Amino acid sequence: MNLLIFIVSGVNTLLFISIIKNLLISNDRVAKNFKGQTIPIGMGMTFVFVMLVNSIFLVLAVDSNHLNLLIILIGIVTMSFIGVIDDLIGNRNSLGFKGHIKSFFNSTVTTGFLKMLLGGLVAVFISLYYSDHPLVLLVNILLISLFTNLINLFDLRPGRAVKMSLMTALLLFFIGVPKDLEIILISIIAFCIFYLPQDIKALSMMGDVGSNAIGVSLGIITIISLEIHTKVIVLVALIALHLFAEKYSITKTIEKNQVLRYLDNIGRPDKL
Repeated sequence: MNLLIFIVSGVNTLLFISIIKNLLISNDRVAKNFKGQTIPIGMGMTFVFVMLVNSIFLVLAVDSNHLNLLIILIGIVTMSFIGVIDDLIGNRNSLGFKGHIKSFFNSTVTTGFLKMLLGGLVAVFISLYYSDHPLVLLVNILLISLFTNLINLFDLRPGRAVKMSLMTALLLFFIGVPKDLEIILISIIAFCIFYLPQDIKALSMMGDVGSNAIGVSLGIITIISLEIHTKVIVLVALIALHLFAEKYSITKTIEKNQVLRYLDNIGRPDKL
């Protein structure tokens, strides 16, 4: 079944890449990449369509409780919605949590602040269902919120965010998750593999619509699958990474580290 899901997800990814790319270009939803080429922005919405179509297949083909799948789809659709807004009308004058909060208290509401607010509400809504203790609830809320922003932190160079998504999904898969979530992870892994050439060659920009949707998916899978002590370890790592990103440049850090730089450059054309 896993192989079949992988194939279905891969075919859907290739199909929707073509459809969404033509849609964005024909409606002038484009921007210049670093080489001055005009490429579509917001191509991450491909992930949303792929997961919706895959979900129909899963419901028809897999005889199990599909509640987890439904909840993940709620997270995907909700966070992709605010991601589209951020991609199309968001400004980049205020970056990071502190920047968006500072702008809010200066009477300027950024799309980044709206993303934080909506992401927090989604995290609370979903965490309430999976938490049996106030401490667990807090941990789950923070995990979903920080995972939602995690992929966006790395979406600064071609292919980097997709690689981060793929590595995180593979890590969760090998750690072990419930069978229904394993199938969803296979869908995410296949999407990342088949979408990666598009992103790593700077042929399109995934944008927040994609990074938000993938991030929230991984966050929900994490809170459902892991024991509380493991969740706390993951949460500490995510908090540390976000604090680091607020103060230092992730790109410069990667460029200064030989191993990270090698991993970052895998598959990327030399001139990128």
